Amino acid sequence: MSPFSIKKVPLFLWIIGIFVIAITIYMEEYASLQTMGFYWYVSLIMVVLFSYYGGIFGGITIFIILGGVYMIMGIISSPNELSVENLFPYVIGLFIALSIGTLGWKIKTNEAQLKTIFENNDITFWTWDLETNEQTFSEGYAEIYGVTSEKLKENPNHWMDVVHPEDKKIIQEAHLQQKAGKKTSITYRFYHANGEIRWLEDRATPYVEKDGTVSRVDGVIFDVTDQKRAEQKMNHLIHYDSLTGLTNRKWFQNYLDTALLSSKKYGRPLAVMFIDFDNFKRVNDTLGHSVGDELLIKIANRLKTILRPSDVVSRQSGDEFLVLAEGRSLAEIENLSQKIIKEMSSPYSINGIEIISTPSIGISMNIDHKDNAESLIKKADFAMFLAKENGKNNYQFYNDELNKKMKRKMILETYLHKAIENNELTVHYQPQFDISTYRMVGAEALLRWKCELGHIPPDEFIPIAEETGLIMPIGEWVIRQACMDIKRFKNKNINLFPISVNISTRQLMAPTFIDRIRSILLEEEVDPNYLTLEITESSFLYYEDAKNNILELRNLGVRVSLDDFGIGYSSLSMIRNIKIDELKIDRSFLNDSLKNNRVKSLLEAIIQIGKRINTKVVVEGIETKEQIELLSSHGVYGQGYFYSKPIPINEFESWYIETIGKAKT
Repeated sequence: MSPFSIKKVPLFLWIIGIFVIAITIYMEEYASLQTMGFYWYVSLIMVVLFSYYGGIFGGITIFIILGGVYMIMGIISSPNELSVENLFPYVIGLFIALSIGTLGWKIKTNEAQLKTIFENNDITFWTWDLETNEQTFSEGYAEIYGVTSEKLKENPNHWMDVVHPEDKKIIQEAHLQQKAGKKTSITYRFYHANGEIRWLEDRATPYVEKDGTVSRVDGVIFDVTDQKRAEQKMNHLIHYDSLTGLTNRKWFQNYLDTALLSSKKYGRPLAVMFIDFDNFKRVNDTLGHSVGDELLIKIANRLKTILRPSDVVSRQSGDEFLVLAEGRSLAEIENLSQKIIKEMSSPYSINGIEIISTPSIGISMNIDHKDNAESLIKKADFAMFLAKENGKNNYQFYNDELNKKMKRKMILETYLHKAIENNELTVHYQPQFDISTYRMVGAEALLRWKCELGHIPPDEFIPIAEETGLIMPIGEWVIRQACMDIKRFKNKNINLFPISVNISTRQLMAPTFIDRIRSILLEEEVDPNYLTLEITESSFLYYEDAKNNILELRNLGVRVSLDDFGIGYSSLSMIRNIKIDELKIDRSFLNDSLKNNRVKSLLEAIIQIGKRINTKVVVEGIETKEQIELLSSHGVYGQGYFYSKPIPINEFESWYIETIGKAKT
């Protein structure tokens, strides 16, 4: 309440006030009757009205104005009557008038505030008389439903008519509880007059008589549509992939847990398919992430067209998708997998470019109904990796053999994390010879691992190291160990020779790789000419990313070798793109050359290619004298069990002294 409340006094009251003052002055001047009391009562009424509209300040203002006039008139007409005793009744009357008017003003103000709150918050009150079954609503009820009050009067049950059919049962159950004297709080949908579906929250409190009967129910309704929409939007962000619109892994796993309960109860089969699309990273790296995103959208849309409406497809991350197929037999799942491979292998056209990204599919089924969602997904994931190992663009089922492999893989991964720390890694050396002169020209450093589980073959733990990223510290450890052994040979007066070390694609493409090689060479004081790094052909598939590091290696003086040459589809293009120091021909060419003249011709052609580009040619896997005779006239180098198996450093030194040292003397 403030003096500004006076502004809320209606204009007509001011006009009436002026009129009363004018009449008062006139009557005092010209009327013959005593009218002071009458005018006083009129003034009190004016005070009440002004207080009702303008608060206490409005009442006091009009009283001062009217009182001043009356006092002036009283002094002129009968000043002797203005005593304290005569004024006391007027003061009491004024107090009562101000109190009544101010109270009315407060009630009116509070009602206006409540009305504003209700209007701003879409709230309405209702009462249900159980004896007459009549329902009454407060103002704002019609506005919530988007209709006029007249329409509601014509159809009091309008509110129930527009309730969403699926939610009417919620209201019916709430009515039963209310009749039983229980409070209820429900949320349901209804159709607004504009056709949109909105949400209401309805809270009700029954009025229970002393005899225990419920005579009426009082309730309040809130329009909570905005809140519900915000919740739905948040739920969508949490459970859906923003790029493809598919559900994400969290939603899929929750849904799968529920589906597994139903599957177990009714004995229905259920399959989880883990699908990874080959070469997607290459698309991202070469054509950009925007093209990669467009490809993912097209993949998702095409995948949905292949599946049944009852099947569930979800995007996990990157180019990985999960499919849940319920109620299909093993044969039906195989047919579906074949269909997915066929359909998804067709080219995608993006910005005028045709892109092929084939799927590798791993499948797990709830055969014994013992798996939960997480284990089924993990099994399908593992089966997918088997599909990739088998050449990609195929499907594999998870089975007991895979289960054993998976468990062993998990155990090996755990042990591998501590392999360097526990000094479990060693380097074995296999010599390389000039085949025609039997002169040792180098050695290859081969990593070995022995832990509590025994000797772990490289072809078993190297893929794990690649997959987990452990190849980075392990690979650096091997390079450093090879450099330390070069220095060790020098200190023992062993004639130095180049040592070859295999490096992974991940190592080669690492931004810090060259700096790490440079640091190792400086710290171990090793001439870079005695270090050869063997690169697999897959590294050259990312030539644009790897070429700078390859050039930097050669600038450092480190030799570069291309391993397993000849077995890849792009070997010739690789040696065209960059100069290398050594070609290592895969053992498969040597083995088949003794049986197949066509392969023998290919072997001889590869050797000639290597010589024409001034590259050292090394043939791997030499094991027999017959193979030596085949290669002796070609001026190449070789390594294999014919000369020596890979042996530890101490044995290698002894072997060198006994074999090479004596040969020199």
